[in-house]
Amino acid sequence: MPSRRLGRSLGVNVVPLKYCNFNCIYCQLGRTKHVINDLRMFYPPEDIIRELEIAVRTRIMTT
Repeated sequence: MPSRRLGRSLGVNVVPLKYCNFNCIYCQLGRTKHVINDLRMFYPPEDIIRELEIAVRTRIMTT
């Protein structure tokens, strides 16, 4: 998946859409809807690891 910053991205997002502690005018995702400043876990680590493994496997198979 394309990424504006790095050229490529695995597409694994560890934070729900637009939960952020910034509201950057140049953000490709638009305005921040949920400004947060506290540390919290949005997804269980096991889910993130599983999604990352799937993304890597898919990327390797399509290359």
